[in-house]
Amino acid sequence: MMSSALLTRFPQISKLQKLGNLGFGGFSRIFSLGSQFVVLLLLGKLLEKSDFGDFMIVFALMRVLSLGLGSGLATLLVYHISRNASEEQEDRLHRSVGLLGLVLAGITALVLTLAAPWIAEAFDKPGLAFWIGWMAPFFLFSTMLTVSCGALDGRGRITRSIVFSEFLPNLIRLMLLPALLLLGYGNLAVVAVMLVSVVMPWLFMLPMFKRNLRAGFARLTGWDLSYSGKLTLHSFAAMQMQGIDMLVVGWLFSSTAAADYAIASRVAALVPFLQQIIVKGFMSKAGKAIHENAHDTLQTEIDKSRYTAALLVTATAVAAMIAYPILMLVMGDFGGSMPLFTLLAAGAIFRSYFPGADALIRVAGHANFSLGIMLTSAAMLLVMPFILSEWIGTYAVALSMLVSGMVLNPVMARFIHRNLHVTLIDRSSLIPMMIGLTGLAIAFAGGQMITSWVAGTLVLTASALPVFLVWRKREHAT
Repeated sequence: MMSSALLTRFPQISKLQKLGNLGFGGFSRIFSLGSQFVVLLLLGKLLEKSDFGDFMIVFALMRVLSLGLGSGLATLLVYHISRNASEEQEDRLHRSVGLLGLVLAGITALVLTLAAPWIAEAFDKPGLAFWIGWMAPFFLFSTMLTVSCGALDGRGRITRSIVFSEFLPNLIRLMLLPALLLLGYGNLAVVAVMLVSVVMPWLFMLPMFKRNLRAGFARLTGWDLSYSGKLTLHSFAAMQMQGIDMLVVGWLFSSTAAADYAIASRVAALVPFLQQIIVKGFMSKAGKAIHENAHDTLQTEIDKSRYTAALLVTATAVAAMIAYPILMLVMGDFGGSMPLFTLLAAGAIFRSYFPGADALIRVAGHANFSLGIMLTSAAMLLVMPFILSEWIGTYAVALSMLVSGMVLNPVMARFIHRNLHVTLIDRSSLIPMMIGLTGLAIAFAGGQMITSWVAGTLVLTASALPVFLVWRKREHAT
Protein backbone atom coordinates (compact mmCIF):
# COMPACT_ATOMS: atom_id res chain seq x y z
CA MET A 1 0.00 0.00 0.00
CA MET A 2 2.78 2.41 0.97
CA SER A 3 4.76 1.62 -2.19
CA SER A 4 1.71 2.36 -4.34
CA ALA A 5 1.24 5.71 -2.58
CA LEU A 6 4.87 6.59 -3.11
CA LEU A 7 4.63 5.75 -6.80
CA THR A 8 1.55 7.93 -7.12
CA ARG A 9 3.15 10.86 -5.31
CA PHE A 10 6.59 10.55 -6.83
CA PRO A 11 6.31 9.41 -10.49
CA GLN A 12 10.12 9.60 -10.73
CA ILE A 13 10.25 6.43 -8.60
CA SER A 14 8.04 4.65 -11.12
CA LYS A 15 10.28 5.80 -13.96
CA LEU A 16 13.38 4.58 -12.12
CA GLN A 17 11.67 1.25 -11.50
CA LYS A 18 10.93 0.93 -15.23
CA LEU A 19 14.52 1.81 -16.08
CA GLY A 20 15.67 -0.77 -13.55
CA ASN A 21 13.50 -3.44 -15.18
CA LEU A 22 14.80 -2.45 -18.61
CA GLY A 23 18.41 -2.28 -17.45
CA PHE A 24 18.41 -5.61 -15.66
CA GLY A 25 16.26 -7.15 -18.37
CA GLY A 26 18.67 -5.92 -21.00
CA PHE A 27 21.67 -7.26 -19.09
CA SER A 28 19.93 -10.57 -18.46
CA ARG A 29 18.87 -10.98 -22.08
CA ILE A 30 22.36 -10.10 -23.33
CA PHE A 31 23.84 -12.55 -20.84
CA SER A 32 21.29 -15.22 -21.76
CA LEU A 33 21.77 -14.96 -25.49
CA GLY A 34 25.52 -14.51 -25.11
CA SER A 35 25.81 -17.60 -22.92
CA GLN A 36 23.65 -19.58 -25.35
CA PHE A 37 25.96 -18.47 -28.14
CA VAL A 38 29.05 -19.56 -26.19
CA VAL A 39 27.46 -22.93 -25.46
CA LEU A 40 26.52 -23.23 -29.14
CA LEU A 41 30.13 -22.66 -30.20
CA LEU A 42 31.41 -25.07 -27.55
CA LEU A 43 29.01 -27.79 -28.65
CA GLY A 44 30.01 -27.26 -32.26
CA LYS A 45 33.68 -27.80 -31.40
CA LEU A 46 33.43 -30.63 -28.86
CA LEU A 47 30.59 -32.79 -30.25
CA GLU A 48 30.72 -34.78 -33.45
CA LYS A 49 29.18 -32.73 -36.24
CA SER A 50 26.28 -35.15 -36.67
CA ASP A 51 25.59 -35.09 -32.91
CA PHE A 52 25.73 -31.30 -32.91
CA GLY A 53 23.21 -31.12 -35.75
CA ASP A 54 20.92 -33.65 -34.12
CA PHE A 55 21.03 -31.79 -30.79
CA MET A 56 20.14 -28.45 -32.41
CA ILE A 57 17.14 -30.01 -34.16
CA VAL A 58 15.87 -31.68 -30.96
CA PHE A 59 16.50 -28.55 -28.89
CA ALA A 60 14.41 -26.59 -31.39
CA LEU A 61 11.65 -29.20 -31.09
CA MET A 62 11.68 -29.03 -27.28
CA ARG A 63 11.76 -25.24 -27.38
CA VAL A 64 8.70 -25.11 -29.63
CA LEU A 65 6.77 -27.53 -27.44
CA SER A 66 7.76 -26.21 -23.99
CA LEU A 67 7.48 -22.50 -24.72
CA GLY A 68 4.41 -23.09 -26.85
CA LEU A 69 2.46 -24.95 -24.16
CA GLY A 70 3.95 -22.94 -21.29
CA SER A 71 3.34 -19.53 -22.88
CA GLY A 72 -0.23 -20.42 -23.78
CA LEU A 73 -1.01 -21.27 -20.15
CA ALA A 74 1.07 -18.39 -18.77
CA THR A 75 -0.86 -15.86 -20.86
CA LEU A 76 -4.09 -17.11 -19.29
CA LEU A 77 -2.56 -16.22 -15.91
CA VAL A 78 -1.53 -12.79 -17.21
CA TYR A 79 -5.05 -12.23 -18.55
CA HIS A 80 -6.69 -12.81 -15.15
CA ILE A 81 -4.03 -11.55 -12.74
CA SER A 82 -3.40 -8.26 -14.59
CA ARG A 83 -7.09 -7.43 -14.08
CA ASN A 84 -6.54 -6.70 -10.38
CA ALA A 85 -6.90 -10.24 -9.01
CA SER A 86 -6.32 -10.50 -5.26
CA GLU A 87 -3.35 -12.45 -3.91
CA GLU A 88 -5.63 -15.32 -2.91
CA GLN A 89 -7.21 -15.41 -6.37
CA GLU A 90 -3.74 -15.28 -7.93
CA ASP A 91 -2.58 -18.30 -5.90
CA ARG A 92 -5.69 -20.32 -6.72
CA LEU A 93 -5.31 -19.54 -10.43
CA HIS A 94 -1.61 -20.39 -10.33
CA ARG A 95 -2.31 -23.80 -8.80
CA SER A 96 -5.09 -24.66 -11.24
CA VAL A 97 -3.21 -23.58 -14.35
CA GLY A 98 0.01 -25.15 -13.05
CA LEU A 99 -1.70 -28.50 -12.45
CA LEU A 100 -3.20 -28.39 -15.93
CA GLY A 101 0.25 -27.68 -17.36
CA LEU A 102 1.80 -30.54 -15.37
CA VAL A 103 -0.72 -33.05 -16.72
CA LEU A 104 -0.46 -31.89 -20.33
CA ALA A 105 3.34 -31.63 -20.29
CA GLY A 106 3.69 -34.99 -18.55
CA ILE A 107 1.58 -36.75 -21.17
CA THR A 108 3.48 -35.03 -23.98
CA ALA A 109 6.86 -36.00 -22.47
CA LEU A 110 5.76 -39.63 -22.26
CA VAL A 111 4.59 -39.59 -25.88
CA LEU A 112 7.88 -38.05 -27.00
CA THR A 113 9.88 -40.74 -25.21
CA LEU A 114 7.85 -43.57 -26.73
CA ALA A 115 7.73 -42.03 -30.21
CA ALA A 116 11.42 -41.03 -30.39
CA PRO A 117 12.41 -43.79 -32.87
CA TRP A 118 9.57 -42.90 -35.24
CA ILE A 119 10.36 -39.17 -35.09
CA ALA A 120 14.02 -39.92 -35.85
CA GLU A 121 12.97 -42.08 -38.78
CA ALA A 122 10.72 -39.32 -40.14
CA PHE A 123 13.68 -36.90 -40.17
CA ASP A 124 15.92 -39.64 -41.61
CA LYS A 125 18.37 -38.96 -38.77
CA PRO A 126 18.70 -41.99 -36.42
CA GLY A 127 20.70 -40.00 -33.85
CA LEU A 128 17.64 -37.93 -32.98
CA ALA A 129 16.14 -40.82 -30.99
CA PHE A 130 18.78 -40.54 -28.25
CA TRP A 131 18.30 -36.80 -27.82
CA ILE A 132 14.49 -36.88 -27.89
CA GLY A 133 14.25 -39.60 -25.26
CA TRP A 134 16.72 -37.99 -22.86
CA MET A 135 15.49 -34.41 -23.39
CA ALA A 136 11.82 -35.20 -22.65
CA PRO A 137 12.19 -34.40 -18.88
CA PHE A 138 13.77 -31.08 -19.85
CA PHE A 139 10.61 -30.29 -21.82
CA LEU A 140 8.42 -31.11 -18.78
CA PHE A 141 10.20 -28.83 -16.29
CA SER A 142 10.81 -26.08 -18.83
CA THR A 143 7.05 -25.93 -19.43
CA MET A 144 6.30 -25.72 -15.69
CA LEU A 145 8.87 -22.94 -15.27
CA THR A 146 7.28 -20.91 -18.07
CA VAL A 147 3.81 -21.30 -16.53
CA SER A 148 5.02 -20.11 -13.11
CA CYS A 149 6.62 -17.03 -14.65
CA GLY A 150 3.19 -16.08 -16.03
CA ALA A 151 2.04 -15.28 -12.48
CA LEU A 152 4.97 -12.86 -12.09
CA ASP A 153 4.32 -11.24 -15.48
CA GLY A 154 0.67 -10.67 -14.55
CA ARG A 155 1.77 -8.57 -11.55
CA GLY A 156 4.35 -6.69 -13.62
CA ARG A 157 7.23 -8.30 -11.67
CA ILE A 158 9.33 -8.38 -14.81
CA THR A 159 12.74 -8.47 -13.12
CA ARG A 160 11.89 -11.57 -11.06
CA SER A 161 10.36 -13.22 -14.09
CA ILE A 162 13.53 -12.62 -16.12
CA VAL A 163 15.73 -13.94 -13.30
CA PHE A 164 13.89 -17.27 -13.11
CA SER A 165 13.03 -17.78 -16.78
CA GLU A 166 16.28 -16.62 -18.40
CA PHE A 167 19.11 -15.56 -16.12
CA LEU A 168 19.37 -18.58 -13.81
CA PRO A 169 18.89 -21.28 -16.49
CA ASN A 170 21.55 -19.77 -18.71
CA LEU A 171 23.93 -19.13 -15.80
CA ILE A 172 23.71 -22.81 -14.83
CA ARG A 173 24.34 -23.94 -18.41
CA LEU A 174 27.29 -21.59 -18.84
CA MET A 175 28.89 -22.76 -15.58
CA LEU A 176 28.36 -26.52 -15.85
CA LEU A 177 28.32 -27.48 -19.51
CA PRO A 178 31.88 -26.48 -20.49
CA ALA A 179 33.37 -28.24 -17.46
CA LEU A 180 31.46 -31.49 -18.01
CA LEU A 181 32.19 -31.56 -21.71
CA LEU A 182 35.89 -30.85 -21.21
CA LEU A 183 36.04 -33.70 -18.69
CA GLY A 184 34.80 -36.02 -21.41
CA TYR A 185 31.30 -36.86 -20.19
CA GLY A 186 29.96 -36.36 -23.70
CA ASN A 187 26.34 -36.30 -24.80
CA LEU A 188 24.81 -37.21 -21.44
CA ALA A 189 26.51 -34.16 -19.91
CA VAL A 190 24.47 -31.98 -22.24
CA VAL A 191 21.26 -33.70 -21.15
CA ALA A 192 22.09 -33.42 -17.44
CA VAL A 193 23.00 -29.74 -17.59
CA MET A 194 19.92 -28.82 -19.63
CA LEU A 195 17.68 -30.61 -17.11
CA VAL A 196 19.31 -29.04 -14.03
CA SER A 197 19.10 -25.59 -15.65
CA VAL A 198 15.28 -25.65 -15.56
CA VAL A 199 14.67 -27.83 -12.48
CA MET A 200 16.62 -25.54 -10.11
CA PRO A 201 14.78 -22.27 -10.99
CA TRP A 202 11.44 -24.09 -10.87
CA LEU A 203 12.23 -25.38 -7.36
CA PHE A 204 12.96 -21.79 -6.28
CA MET A 205 9.49 -20.80 -7.52
CA LEU A 206 7.69 -23.78 -5.97
CA PRO A 207 6.73 -21.86 -2.76
CA MET A 208 4.54 -19.60 -4.94
CA PHE A 209 2.59 -22.69 -5.98
CA LYS A 210 2.02 -23.72 -2.34
CA ARG A 211 1.20 -20.25 -0.96
CA ASN A 212 -2.29 -19.88 0.60
CA LEU A 213 -2.78 -23.62 0.10
CA ARG A 214 -6.01 -23.65 2.11
CA ALA A 215 -7.63 -21.41 -0.51
CA GLY A 216 -7.65 -24.40 -2.84
CA PHE A 217 -7.91 -24.23 -6.61
CA ALA A 218 -9.66 -21.82 -8.94
CA ARG A 219 -12.41 -23.20 -11.14
CA LEU A 220 -11.35 -22.98 -14.76
CA THR A 221 -14.36 -22.28 -16.97
CA GLY A 222 -14.99 -23.54 -20.47
CA TRP A 223 -13.99 -20.10 -21.74
CA ASP A 224 -10.68 -20.35 -19.87
CA LEU A 225 -9.91 -23.73 -21.40
CA SER A 226 -10.90 -22.58 -24.88
CA TYR A 227 -8.91 -19.35 -24.56
CA SER A 228 -5.87 -21.16 -23.21
CA GLY A 229 -6.11 -23.84 -25.89
CA LYS A 230 -6.15 -21.25 -28.63
CA LEU A 231 -3.25 -19.42 -27.04
CA THR A 232 -1.29 -22.67 -26.83
CA LEU A 233 -1.79 -23.30 -30.55
CA HIS A 234 -0.89 -19.67 -31.10
CA SER A 235 2.29 -20.05 -29.07
CA PHE A 236 3.31 -23.13 -31.03
CA ALA A 237 2.90 -21.19 -34.25
CA ALA A 238 4.71 -18.16 -32.83
CA MET A 239 7.91 -20.10 -32.06
CA GLN A 240 9.46 -19.32 -35.42
CA MET A 241 12.93 -17.86 -34.82
CA GLN A 242 15.15 -20.68 -33.47
CA GLY A 243 12.15 -22.96 -33.33
CA ILE A 244 10.11 -23.93 -36.36
CA ASP A 245 12.75 -22.42 -38.64
CA MET A 246 15.47 -24.72 -37.27
CA LEU A 247 13.20 -27.74 -37.74
CA VAL A 248 12.63 -26.73 -41.36
CA VAL A 249 16.36 -26.21 -41.89
CA GLY A 250 17.10 -29.59 -40.30
CA TRP A 251 14.56 -31.27 -42.56
CA LEU A 252 15.65 -29.62 -45.84
CA PHE A 253 19.36 -28.93 -45.62
CA SER A 254 22.73 -30.42 -44.74
CA SER A 255 24.45 -30.08 -41.38
CA THR A 256 26.87 -27.52 -42.84
CA ALA A 257 24.04 -25.31 -44.08
CA ALA A 258 22.24 -25.77 -40.77
CA ALA A 259 25.40 -24.64 -38.92
CA ASP A 260 25.52 -21.38 -40.91
CA TYR A 261 21.83 -20.81 -40.21
CA ALA A 262 22.22 -21.58 -36.49
CA ILE A 263 24.98 -18.96 -36.14
CA ALA A 264 23.09 -16.30 -38.12
CA SER A 265 19.84 -16.87 -36.25
CA ARG A 266 21.59 -16.83 -32.86
CA VAL A 267 23.10 -13.41 -33.54
CA ALA A 268 19.84 -12.18 -35.10
CA ALA A 269 18.02 -13.19 -31.91
CA LEU A 270 20.00 -10.47 -30.12
CA VAL A 271 18.43 -7.73 -32.25
CA PRO A 272 14.88 -7.67 -30.76
CA PHE A 273 15.80 -8.66 -27.19
CA LEU A 274 15.03 -5.24 -25.62
CA GLN A 275 11.73 -5.04 -27.47
CA GLN A 276 10.66 -8.30 -25.86
CA ILE A 277 11.31 -6.81 -22.42
CA ILE A 278 9.29 -3.70 -23.31
CA VAL A 279 6.38 -5.83 -24.53
CA LYS A 280 6.41 -7.86 -21.28
CA GLY A 281 5.84 -4.70 -19.26
CA PHE A 282 3.38 -3.34 -21.83
CA MET A 283 1.08 -6.38 -21.61
CA SER A 284 0.09 -5.87 -17.97
CA LYS A 285 -0.54 -2.14 -18.52
CA ALA A 286 -2.51 -2.81 -21.70
CA GLY A 287 -4.71 -5.38 -19.97
CA LYS A 288 -5.66 -2.87 -17.28
CA ALA A 289 -6.24 -0.02 -19.78
CA ILE A 290 -8.46 -2.23 -21.96
CA HIS A 291 -10.41 -3.41 -18.91
CA GLU A 292 -11.04 0.22 -17.89
CA ASN A 293 -11.76 1.40 -21.49
CA ALA A 294 -8.96 3.95 -21.08
CA HIS A 295 -8.26 4.52 -24.79
CA ASP A 296 -6.07 7.59 -24.28
CA THR A 297 -3.91 5.77 -21.74
CA LEU A 298 -3.58 2.79 -24.06
CA GLN A 299 -2.62 5.02 -27.01
CA THR A 300 0.02 6.77 -24.92
CA GLU A 301 1.55 3.44 -23.91
CA ILE A 302 1.52 2.22 -27.53
CA ASP A 303 3.27 5.36 -28.81
CA LYS A 304 5.87 5.18 -26.07
CA SER A 305 6.51 1.50 -26.73
CA ARG A 306 6.78 1.99 -30.50
CA TYR A 307 9.44 4.69 -30.44
CA THR A 308 11.36 3.08 -27.60
CA ALA A 309 11.34 -0.33 -29.29
CA ALA A 310 12.31 1.03 -32.71
CA LEU A 311 15.20 3.01 -31.25
CA LEU A 312 16.56 0.15 -29.14
CA VAL A 313 16.15 -2.51 -31.83
CA THR A 314 17.89 -0.32 -34.41
CA ALA A 315 20.75 0.40 -32.01
CA THR A 316 21.14 -3.30 -31.25
CA ALA A 317 21.09 -4.15 -34.97
CA VAL A 318 23.85 -1.60 -35.61
CA ALA A 319 25.96 -3.11 -32.82
CA ALA A 320 25.42 -6.60 -34.26
CA MET A 321 26.38 -5.39 -37.75
CA ILE A 322 29.62 -3.94 -36.39
CA ALA A 323 30.47 -7.09 -34.44
CA TYR A 324 29.51 -9.67 -37.06
CA PRO A 325 32.57 -9.41 -39.37
CA ILE A 326 34.83 -9.62 -36.31
CA LEU A 327 32.96 -12.70 -35.15
CA MET A 328 33.46 -14.31 -38.56
CA LEU A 329 37.21 -13.71 -38.36
CA VAL A 330 37.32 -15.49 -35.00
CA MET A 331 35.10 -18.41 -36.03
CA GLY A 332 36.51 -19.05 -39.47
CA ASP A 333 34.34 -20.92 -41.97
CA PHE A 334 30.99 -19.25 -41.30
CA GLY A 335 31.25 -16.26 -43.68
CA GLY A 336 28.28 -17.50 -45.68
CA SER A 337 26.03 -16.62 -42.76
CA MET A 338 26.57 -12.85 -43.14
CA PRO A 339 23.91 -12.12 -45.80
CA LEU A 340 21.59 -14.59 -44.06
CA PHE A 341 21.89 -12.50 -40.89
CA THR A 342 20.79 -9.31 -42.70
CA LEU A 343 17.56 -10.97 -43.85
CA LEU A 344 16.79 -12.16 -40.33
CA ALA A 345 17.62 -8.72 -38.87
CA ALA A 346 15.35 -7.00 -41.42
CA GLY A 347 12.37 -8.83 -39.98
CA ALA A 348 13.25 -7.61 -36.49
CA ILE A 349 13.59 -4.00 -37.68
CA PHE A 350 10.19 -4.10 -39.40
CA ARG A 351 8.44 -5.65 -36.39
CA SER A 352 9.94 -3.08 -34.00
CA TYR A 353 7.57 -0.47 -35.46
CA PHE A 354 4.60 -2.70 -34.53
CA PRO A 355 5.63 -3.49 -30.92
CA GLY A 356 3.37 -5.83 -29.03
CA ALA A 357 0.80 -6.08 -31.83
CA ASP A 358 0.02 -9.72 -31.24
CA ALA A 359 0.36 -9.41 -27.45
CA LEU A 360 -2.15 -6.55 -27.45
CA ILE A 361 -4.66 -8.60 -29.42
CA ARG A 362 -4.27 -11.56 -27.05
CA VAL A 363 -4.59 -9.47 -23.89
CA ALA A 364 -7.74 -7.90 -25.36
CA GLY A 365 -9.25 -11.39 -25.52
CA HIS A 366 -9.31 -11.79 -29.33
CA ALA A 367 -7.74 -15.24 -29.27
CA ASN A 368 -9.37 -16.41 -32.51
CA PHE A 369 -7.90 -13.59 -34.59
CA SER A 370 -4.50 -13.88 -32.93
CA LEU A 371 -4.45 -17.62 -33.55
CA GLY A 372 -5.37 -17.12 -37.20
CA ILE A 373 -2.52 -14.65 -37.67
CA MET A 374 0.07 -16.92 -36.10
CA LEU A 375 -1.10 -20.03 -37.95
CA THR A 376 -0.92 -18.09 -41.22
CA SER A 377 2.59 -16.92 -40.37
CA ALA A 378 3.70 -20.43 -39.42
CA ALA A 379 2.17 -21.83 -42.61
CA MET A 380 4.20 -19.34 -44.66
CA LEU A 381 7.36 -20.43 -42.84
CA LEU A 382 6.58 -24.08 -43.49
CA VAL A 383 5.48 -23.76 -47.13
CA MET A 384 7.73 -21.09 -48.68
CA PRO A 385 11.08 -22.81 -47.95
CA PHE A 386 9.85 -26.05 -49.53
CA ILE A 387 8.98 -24.10 -52.68
CA LEU A 388 12.01 -21.80 -52.84
CA SER A 389 14.82 -23.83 -51.24
CA GLU A 390 15.88 -25.40 -54.53
CA TRP A 391 16.73 -21.94 -55.90
CA ILE A 392 17.85 -19.85 -52.92
CA GLY A 393 18.79 -22.39 -50.25
CA THR A 394 18.52 -21.39 -46.59
CA TYR A 395 17.67 -17.82 -47.61
CA ALA A 396 14.18 -19.19 -48.25
CA VAL A 397 13.65 -19.71 -44.51
CA ALA A 398 14.73 -16.18 -43.53
CA LEU A 399 12.83 -14.64 -46.46
CA SER A 400 9.60 -16.40 -45.48
CA MET A 401 9.74 -14.86 -41.97
CA LEU A 402 10.44 -11.40 -43.40
CA VAL A 403 7.56 -11.62 -45.89
CA SER A 404 5.09 -12.91 -43.30
CA GLY A 405 6.00 -10.03 -40.97
CA MET A 406 5.53 -7.44 -43.72
CA VAL A 407 2.15 -8.87 -44.69
CA LEU A 408 0.62 -9.71 -41.30
CA ASN A 409 1.76 -6.84 -39.03
CA PRO A 410 -0.23 -4.23 -40.99
CA VAL A 411 -3.23 -6.57 -40.85
CA MET A 412 -2.93 -6.72 -37.05
CA ALA A 413 -2.54 -2.92 -36.87
CA ARG A 414 -5.78 -2.50 -38.81
CA PHE A 415 -7.60 -4.97 -36.55
CA ILE A 416 -6.38 -3.16 -33.43
CA HIS A 417 -7.51 0.21 -34.79
CA ARG A 418 -10.98 -1.12 -35.62
CA ASN A 419 -11.56 -2.98 -32.34
CA LEU A 420 -9.57 -1.07 -29.70
CA HIS A 421 -9.80 2.41 -31.27
CA VAL A 422 -6.07 3.07 -31.04
CA THR A 423 -3.35 3.46 -33.68
CA LEU A 424 -0.46 1.00 -33.60
CA ILE A 425 1.76 2.75 -36.17
CA ASP A 426 1.64 6.28 -37.60
CA ARG A 427 2.87 7.59 -40.94
CA SER A 428 5.87 9.35 -39.40
CA SER A 429 7.30 5.92 -38.55
CA LEU A 430 7.38 4.74 -42.17
CA ILE A 431 10.35 6.89 -43.25
CA PRO A 432 12.87 5.69 -40.63
CA MET A 433 11.62 2.14 -41.14
CA MET A 434 12.33 2.28 -44.88
CA ILE A 435 15.75 3.86 -44.30
CA GLY A 436 16.69 1.05 -41.92
CA LEU A 437 15.51 -1.68 -44.30
CA THR A 438 17.43 -0.01 -47.15
CA GLY A 439 20.62 -0.19 -45.09
CA LEU A 440 20.17 -3.92 -44.53
CA ALA A 441 19.37 -4.42 -48.23
CA ILE A 442 22.69 -2.75 -49.15
CA ALA A 443 24.58 -5.08 -46.81
CA PHE A 444 22.71 -8.12 -48.15
CA ALA A 445 23.40 -7.23 -51.79
CA GLY A 446 27.13 -7.03 -51.12
CA GLY A 447 27.34 -10.53 -49.67
CA GLN A 448 30.62 -10.74 -47.76
CA MET A 449 32.04 -7.48 -49.21
CA ILE A 450 33.12 -5.32 -46.28
CA THR A 451 32.51 -2.03 -48.16
CA SER A 452 28.81 -2.73 -48.72
CA TRP A 453 28.55 -4.02 -45.15
CA VAL A 454 29.95 -0.73 -43.80
CA ALA A 455 27.69 1.32 -46.10
CA GLY A 456 24.63 -0.63 -45.02
CA THR A 457 25.56 -0.19 -41.36
CA LEU A 458 25.87 3.59 -41.80
CA VAL A 459 22.46 3.84 -43.49
CA LEU A 460 20.90 1.71 -40.75
CA THR A 461 22.46 4.00 -38.13
CA ALA A 462 20.99 7.07 -39.87
CA SER A 463 17.48 5.60 -39.56
CA ALA A 464 17.70 5.88 -35.77
CA LEU A 465 18.09 9.68 -35.77
CA PRO A 466 14.45 10.69 -36.48
CA VAL A 467 13.24 8.00 -34.09
CA PHE A 468 15.55 9.30 -31.37
CA LEU A 469 14.35 12.89 -31.83
CA VAL A 470 10.69 11.89 -31.47
CA TRP A 471 11.47 9.63 -28.50
CA ARG A 472 13.40 12.41 -26.75
CA LYS A 473 10.58 14.90 -27.34
CA ARG A 474 8.02 12.51 -25.84
CA GLU A 475 10.22 11.73 -22.83
CA HIS A 476 10.63 15.44 -22.08
CA ALA A 477 6.87 15.93 -22.43
CA THR A 478 6.22 13.27 -19.76
